[in-house]
Amino acid sequence: MSEGLHHSSFRNSSPLLRRLSIKHRLLAAFLITSLLPVLFVALYSNMKYEASISGKLSASSVQVLTELAQNAKRELEQYETLSEGIIINGSIQSGLPAFGTMTDYEKNGLQTRIKNELGQQIFRLSNLSNVVILTNDGQTVFDLGYEWYPDNQLNKLAEAVDTSPGNAYWTYIRSNRGTNRIALSRMIYAEDNMNERLGFLIILIDEKVFSRNTYRQVDLGAGSSIYISNANGMVVSSVSPEIPQGTLFEKSEVFDKVTGQFKEQAFYARVGGKKTLVVSSYIRSADWYLIGLVPHAFLVSELSEMRGDIVFICLLTLLLSGMLALWIYFSISSPMRSLLQYANQIRLGQLETKIGTSHPDEMGKLTETINRMVEQLKLLIYQVKTGQQAKRDAELKMLQAQINPHFLFNTLNSLKWSAMMSGNESVKQGIESLSELLRNTILVKEELIPLESEIENLLHYATIQRIRYGDSFKLSCGMSHEELYTCLVPKFILQPIVENSILHAGSEDGRRVGIKVEGFKDGPFLRIRIEDDGKGFDMKDVQAREKSHAKLSGIGMANVDERIRIHFGTAYGLITRSEVNTGTETIITLPILTKEGQEHV
Repeated sequence: MSEGLHHSSFRNSSPLLRRLSIKHRLLAAFLITSLLPVLFVALYSNMKYEASISGKLSASSVQVLTELAQNAKRELEQYETLSEGIIINGSIQSGLPAFGTMTDYEKNGLQTRIKNELGQQIFRLSNLSNVVILTNDGQTVFDLGYEWYPDNQLNKLAEAVDTSPGNAYWTYIRSNRGTNRIALSRMIYAEDNMNERLGFLIILIDEKVFSRNTYRQVDLGAGSSIYISNANGMVVSSVSPEIPQGTLFEKSEVFDKVTGQFKEQAFYARVGGKKTLVVSSYIRSADWYLIGLVPHAFLVSELSEMRGDIVFICLLTLLLSGMLALWIYFSISSPMRSLLQYANQIRLGQLETKIGTSHPDEMGKLTETINRMVEQLKLLIYQVKTGQQAKRDAELKMLQAQINPHFLFNTLNSLKWSAMMSGNESVKQGIESLSELLRNTILVKEELIPLESEIENLLHYATIQRIRYGDSFKLSCGMSHEELYTCLVPKFILQPIVENSILHAGSEDGRRVGIKVEGFKDGPFLRIRIEDDGKGFDMKDVQAREKSHAKLSGIGMANVDERIRIHFGTAYGLITRSEVNTGTETIITLPILTKEGQEHV
């Protein structure tokens, strides 16, 4: 049962394949069976190798970023250590609580003391741009530096310390000149009372120097980038112009995942429309994230050489498979083309040619079978031709046997001379036409005669019929070209059709019936049209009228059609159309033959 279903499914799917040529099917089969395994192995190896390389590089990148995070932590710790030394400075501890009541002179004196006491400690770090001390209400107590910051940003930094988890708030700020700075904000508490807040300390660091000291010199690979963002996703430090400071760079694609499901893990994301490996490391002291972006193209760049080898192997396999497929295809197509040409020759009736030596495969067995079929077909055609020829010979012999030609012609000559002596011209013409008609019927043995002779026989027949029917019909004959008169046609094919028009086309009112015979050339065909303007008939009764009542030859219209088809094939014959009270039209279709070897003209 299962095997039958499998065979049925194969049979049902075969018409889809049969729409393709055998060459295309063979090529497809060889490509699938040879190239597909190579591609599968290549793709699988490439995938595994890529996964291995990506895993190793991602692990290496995570390790590198962890080391860089430690560098950044140490760099930040030295600023926090500096800030602690500033906070416990005696001048600051004593000056901040009384700053609001000091005179300008006292304030200048305080600033000078702070500068003298902290100058060496501050200037030891060359990357500091500003050190600012503010009171609780935002007044500037001390500002050592060379940058200005718009929109009261320093006061905002001081206020942000309240929201930080510890007494240290790290963030990014931009100066009036557009330079990037990293800011550390801390509260200043009284040394003897940690619950008493005296003011704020803000240290501003050059971001370029900071990045140079921590991660700028590290390269994760061609096209890679490293940057630092704060807890809100804002870029604090970056060396890539494509990742500007102070922006929320790829927050949903990168930062949200770094702080969420992929925390401390490597993952792939679409960055700038490109597949990118994202690695990160957390800087706990500043609540920052050090993030590295490594293009996937760099990770798989080492695969390019292997991919080139794979492409070469695939092309070589494709070439060899194609050559093998063509070799096998020609072993099938050559005998198939010969067989197809042989079949076309058989279709055209050329049964004498044969295919050469056959081979012991399916095509050879098919060739032998067709050869046997052709031999049987030739035998059947010969038998049919012999039978038809015997039938025609028997009909003619029966007709000839009914009349003694010698006696008949002598009698007709005597009657003709008698009619001439008595002056009866119509009888004389009738007897003369009958004599010629019988002569062509009995003595002329050829089955094919010139169209001109066939028309003469028709005119003789019309002369005889006028003796009986008088002037009740009018017959006219003509050809579109004079050379058509030389075309060979079976004899007595026009008389039965004209006879039907004479006998059956006449109307009750005695109107004269017009009968027209005309011939014309239609491509490779000779067409003869016989039409009358008589009363016509209903085509539904055509089956009942197939046999005409021939008075002279005994051969009706159906016999004419049969003789034409026997001679020339089913593409030839006659077609009759008729309408009541309109007339009848019969068209005879014949090949154009001449007497010179009976070739087409």
